[in-house]
Amino acid sequence: MSLNPGGTNYSWNYSNPNKEGYSTQLVGTVLAIQEVQKRGFTMNGQPGAPEFWPDGNPKMNIRLALATPEGELKAFVFQPAGKQARQGLKKSVHMDLFALTGNTDMMNLIGKTICIQTQEGHYGQGNPRPWQVSLVDAGPYQLAGPLPNEFKAPQVLANSAAQGGQVTPPQQYQPQQAQPVYQQPRQYQPQPMYQQPVQQPVQQPMMQPQQYQPQPAPQQGYPNTMDPAIAQAMVSQAFGAPVTAEYVQPQQQADPVGGGSVYDDEDMPF
Repeated sequence: MSLNPGGTNYSWNYSNPNKEGYSTQLVGTVLAIQEVQKRGFTMNGQPGAPEFWPDGNPKMNIRLALATPEGELKAFVFQPAGKQARQGLKKSVHMDLFALTGNTDMMNLIGKTICIQTQEGHYGQGNPRPWQVSLVDAGPYQLAGPLPNEFKAPQVLANSAAQGGQVTPPQQYQPQQAQPVYQQPRQYQPQPMYQQPVQQPVQQPMMQPQQYQPQPAPQQGYPNTMDPAIAQAMVSQAFGAPVTAEYVQPQQQADPVGGGSVYDDEDMPF
């Protein structure tokens, strides 16, 4: 099993006869034992998404790294024993491996050569695969190359396998703050252009036309208020001859058509 997506797959193939390296028995010297985060299954055989408990802690499995007699690295991953398995009420490969140490410590398997064997068949929920484990008086076997770093950390989380599997506490769930509801912007509505109100003309009261009143023509001659003696003197001075006739108020005559003087040509005094 490789926790690095796309990395080298060191898993022991005990379930798919159509793939390379299939066998129902694995013999090897234990090189490392570690806890690795459990992952789901995928259709293509690659590790799936990491799994977590409801409280946010990662679900962990146990992984053994073994060196085969040919110097190859093989990994065997199994589920840790539950409560019923620890009480002896349920079969568990974990409890069988622990018994090989004399029920002391799983780490005492490191450096020991063991044999893990299973049977062909279709297994699943309610029909667990049978396992048999035993110690083998052989070895110890060595790898042809160095042990990859991902097998050297005691605990490997799926999100940190590339850094050697450093243990990091699970992040607490932080509820996201509610985002303001996006409001649809109002569409621009053009406002009607302001129009100057049309002023209605104020109706003025119609004035009645005044009837023309003809004014009397000015009277010719001299006003009646002038002293007759003074008037006679003025006439004498103007024409060079004394006027003996008494001053007679001239009669008002209408203007002839086309205008002109009230006097005829021969009667004009000048």
